[in-house]
Amino acid sequence: MTKVIKTQLRIVIFGILALLFGFMCLSTIEKSIVNEEPLDIPCQNLDVLDSVDDILHWEILNDTLHIYTKRDSVRDEYERYMYIKNLENDNN
Repeated sequence: MTKVIKTQLRIVIFGILALLFGFMCLSTIEKSIVNEEPLDIPCQNLDVLDSVDDILHWEILNDTLHIYTKRDSVRDEYERYMYIKNLENDNN
């Protein structure tokens, strides 16, 4: 009877040790996957955009690069002018 209990106790202890070992292996694998950095990042140094004369402003929103250029500024000013002109025409 005690021999059966000792055998069952050894099986339980072995199972617990196997589970602990498995969890340790999984956590090590997850950490190594998270710490890997992709090597094919298309734009690693965006500071060079500051040296371009035609770029007035740039920012990254939701992993997308947004660039505001002099041409965009001219277009916006023209649209403001047309909006104001239309308001003046509506008042007359």
